[in-house]
Amino acid sequence: MEISNLDLPSYVQPIEFAGEGRRSITYRAEANGEVVALKVYRQEFIDKYQQRYKINIAQFEINRNQQFYDFEPLRPYAARPIKVLVVDDGYSLCFLQEFIIGHTLVELANREHGLPQSVLDAGRFICQTAEAAGMHDLDIFYKNVMVRKLADTWLPVLHDFNMIPQYQYPPNPFLALAYLTGIRRKSHRDWRCLKGWHAYSEQQSTVESNGH
Repeated sequence: MEISNLDLPSYVQPIEFAGEGRRSITYRAEANGEVVALKVYRQEFIDKYQQRYKINIAQFEINRNQQFYDFEPLRPYAARPIKVLVVDDGYSLCFLQEFIIGHTLVELANREHGLPQSVLDAGRFICQTAEAAGMHDLDIFYKNVMVRKLADTWLPVLHDFNMIPQYQYPPNPFLALAYLTGIRRKSHRDWRCLKGWHAYSEQQSTVESNGH
């Protein structure tokens, strides 16, 4: 969706395109003097979430984001949720979130020829801590994660919280049974994604080695 086509309150001023994913497009914007991420959902997924899951995708995402952000041990690894703009108020369905100043995980791995150990260690901490706290399916696919430097240490930051948890809405009876019986852990996809971080890091390290 083009910026010019958005219905927004006067205090939200879009600045420029920032990125896009499968379910939404993100713009850098200003809201009440703060630079924020303005996440605009694709109509296809607004409709899909409403029809299939009876869920408002924006409200679902801010709730998931807030749950993660409110858990103090995980707060350094999450963008701060701000506000949902709703259609009932005459606005386009959008989600305002902290704008992360940093890089994508992919950019950092490419630049450093692998990920810093601090990022990989933090990824494991996120999976372990979230699983213990009952938070699963966090969408930590390596292409969806940002990284930023805090106190000279690179740390991952999660900003996508709109993926439907598979254990709550299994796509077929076989997975439903696997989750029900415990054969498949609720956090299965989180740990699988973390392996993807390691695999991509090793791939970039190999590229550097072969270059020499």
